[in-house]
Amino acid sequence: MGCELTKLASSTTQNPSGRESPPPPPATDSRLPLTARQKYTIIASWKAVARAMEPTGVYMFV
Repeated sequence: MGCELTKLASSTTQNPSGRESPPPPPATDSRLPLTARQKYTIIASWKAVARAMEPTGVYMFV
């Protein structure tokens, strides 16, 4: 349904297979020999530590 202009516009923006290509993976820092997933895991774990800094410090150093 719809007008011919809409059909034409939507057919030119899609790939021939009808699916969009996935976005490229984020660029990693060449100084850091980690994958993007490993970097994300480390950052997420430090966010958890930052939420409860004092109890975490006591558990780590005692």
